[in-house]
Amino acid sequence: MSTINSYILRQTLGPLLAAIAIALLMLLTERMLRLLDLVLDTSGGLTVLLQMMAFLVPHYMALALPAAFFLGVLLAFGKLHQNRELDALGSAGVGLRRLVFPVLLLALLLTAVSAANFAIGQPYARYIYRALVHDVAEAAANVYLQERTFMEAKGVTFMAEDIWRDSREFAGIFIYDEKDSGKATAMTARRGSLTVAPRGEQSTLSLLDGVRLESVPPQAAGGEPAGKAGVLKFDQSQVPIDLVGQEAFRPRGEDERELTLLELWQQREAPPPGVSSTEMLAEFHDRLVRSLSVIFLPFLAVPFALGSRRARQTFGIVFGLLILVAYNQMLTIGKSLAAIDRFPPLAGQWLPLGLLALGSLYLFYRSAYLVPRHGRGLWSPLTALEDLASVLRRGGRLKRQYPE
Repeated sequence: MSTINSYILRQTLGPLLAAIAIALLMLLTERMLRLLDLVLDTSGGLTVLLQMMAFLVPHYMALALPAAFFLGVLLAFGKLHQNRELDALGSAGVGLRRLVFPVLLLALLLTAVSAANFAIGQPYARYIYRALVHDVAEAAANVYLQERTFMEAKGVTFMAEDIWRDSREFAGIFIYDEKDSGKATAMTARRGSLTVAPRGEQSTLSLLDGVRLESVPPQAAGGEPAGKAGVLKFDQSQVPIDLVGQEAFRPRGEDERELTLLELWQQREAPPPGVSSTEMLAEFHDRLVRSLSVIFLPFLAVPFALGSRRARQTFGIVFGLLILVAYNQMLTIGKSLAAIDRFPPLAGQWLPLGLLALGSLYLFYRSAYLVPRHGRGLWSPLTALEDLASVLRRGGRLKRQYPE
């Protein structure tokens, strides 16, 4: 790798990695604050929280990577421009089209990373994160079990006067269970212990020295005798119960966002229940479009990094990020319209990508291939905005300074 290529990559990678780190920190911190109340009520504590945050990284990486790459390229070329290094390289015959070459190689690499994340990383990470939230929520239900407080779990009301969570033992137990048929069962016991079953099976509550009362509902036909009740004393009894979360989480794929890119295409004609074929296709095209968008970002960032040296670089960052935000909103709206079959994916999702590509290539072409007159330096859209503002202030016309 030449010295120029390695130098430009170093100038780009520093802001790129810093922007990714800052964006992930901000996004994950916001989500962490919402998860703390749920996680801290369980025995997993910090370990479970870190696991959940780790599986959120692929989702937030898809949001942070394009903006971070854009900022990295813009800041790198902006520094070269402000330090007049672009002028020195240009006088040596090294133009923008040569300088952007290592950045394009980096763009291809990040496009492949983004495609892999959208195709495989995000679907699996999203499902695992939801499974962790499910497990934590069910485990928290057991933590909320308080002494002398009634708790209902799947239609069964439970209360214990004394609770020892470490050994899963209870004293002074009351259980009430009413079936849909009208049959009701009430049980009391002096002591009891909980045996946790493997995932997907019911746990068992072993009761000692208790009383069981069953009431049978009356017959549906008129004139039949009223319901009867039976009382049974027992020394030991076992009752299936769900005091802790043991229900297995649903299989992956009930949501189209949990399907890999290949699965979206294979199942587009036979989508999961509750998902339409148009939603499957909209999700499929959205991932492709967002992956391919990365490769055009250098052509957009470089022109915004130029402009007059007296102008603040902040203007280029602000205008560039506004374009990216507008582009993201266009993709979001296009996906929503394609999902309800209002627009075809070609118009709602691929058209914004085409506009981004053509606009970025045009701006880069103006900056790299057209030589401005009157010593204005490299052309930049910021320079055009400055000229427009100057015209508005003077209330006059601007003499054409750039060749067509």
